[in-house]
Amino acid sequence: MRITRMNYTTERIPVLIVAGFLGAGKTTFIRNLLPLLANGTHAPYVILNDFVNASIDVQSLKGLGAEIKGLAAGCVCCDETGSLIDAILRVPSSIRPLIIIEANGTTDPYRLIETITLTASLKKRVGAILQATIINESRWGKRLLPGDKRTERAQASTASVILTNRSERASDKQKRKLRDNLMELNPRAPLLELDSFVDLLLREITEPNLPSPNISNPIPHIHHHVAIHLTPPTMSLEHLRQWLLSLPRDILRIKGLARISDTEMAYFNRTDDPFESPRIITTDAQESMEPAVVFIGPGLKEEFLRNSFSNLQPIQKFSIF
Repeated sequence: MRITRMNYTTERIPVLIVAGFLGAGKTTFIRNLLPLLANGTHAPYVILNDFVNASIDVQSLKGLGAEIKGLAAGCVCCDETGSLIDAILRVPSSIRPLIIIEANGTTDPYRLIETITLTASLKKRVGAILQATIINESRWGKRLLPGDKRTERAQASTASVILTNRSERASDKQKRKLRDNLMELNPRAPLLELDSFVDLLLREITEPNLPSPNISNPIPHIHHHVAIHLTPPTMSLEHLRQWLLSLPRDILRIKGLARISDTEMAYFNRTDDPFESPRIITTDAQESMEPAVVFIGPGLKEEFLRNSFSNLQPIQKFSIF
């Protein structure tokens, strides 16, 4: 099935879908994108979908000139379609919005795009649709589960544009493999850098030229992963780093917010890439910030993950407020 492009009018809201497998760098991409849209004609309105606790990403994107809405505990392509539809319908037209949807890493893009384009209540609401797929160049084609490989390839196949990430960690052979695969999967999607993408996005909002996301070859879609949400203890920055490095690499994604002192918090995430270090960003503690960590992977055991904190040296609890 092919979706016919809907012509954008001032009454319809353009939509940017940001897709990519777990740990590809979608949230970082949005964090870098939002300031570049600050002086545009449309106000970014970000809808974040993540397993269990989207509030971690919501907190990390605050203050970047956009409205942020989190959709947690499910997947926008299947479990949370109702919540997604409701969130889109609630976007205020008065702000002349650009809706940016960050789908969680295992989202089936075919189902997501079908939901947006075929839902009757959205047909007069949604305008041009653009899908930007972020690809971790160093991990392309290295997923362990066949279903994960299919999802990663599907996210590339449906893209309007593709941006690569972690390129410095990819070998020349890996880079050639990715580009050969992309020519096979989706030769129509340009491969862009962030600045070039922003220029294209601003043009596409008012005068669409790129083809709509292609959903003519859907894939079987089954969620194979467990998502577990825990509250991490207060720990030093070094303890946090050591703890992240100690966890097995078959955990595909670890993302969270931890307290590291009486005045500081730290956003952190780690992927399954054995050559990649955990990324940690410190920030001032705010009353609204709650420590949380989400683990995503096949066959995860909550008891094992809880016990992983026990190797940390006890640290005095702080009372901030």
